[in-house]
Amino acid sequence: MKIEDIMKEWKNDAKIDDINLDSSSIDIPILHAKWLEIRTKAKSKLIGLQYKKKKLTKTLYEYYRGNLNNPDDLKEINREPLLNKPLNSETTIYVDADEEMIHLNLRIAAQEEIVDVLTEILKSINNRNWVIKAAVDYRKLTHT
Repeated sequence: MKIEDIMKEWKNDAKIDDINLDSSSIDIPILHAKWLEIRTKAKSKLIGLQYKKKKLTKTLYEYYRGNLNNPDDLKEINREPLLNKPLNSETTIYVDADEEMIHLNLRIAAQEEIVDVLTEILKSINNRNWVIKAAVDYRKLTHT
């Protein structure tokens, strides 16, 4: 799920029916279950990307150290033979600057943002009871 889709759907779900506060209160567990499921899937995807990064980091270290230069290994990792082996101290720079690593880091950052947004949505849902109670109390105060 893209962040734009999440924000659009949350705009609809964030609305509290000002007239039927009791109905809005009853809907809280349903909303919580819905958004918890979305967050759980997003978190699982993030964990998968983080494991993929660990695996890619190891593979790139091996590649830039010159340990994956035989044709079978190069074919498996879809790389050309490494012509200039960097110094040991430079390996991290090459791994971090690798296009595949940069792309994966961008995907991880986007997924972390999605998880953060979903966490905030769940916090908002958890606070909904207080918002509804405050509205009911205010109405009692102004209608007496």
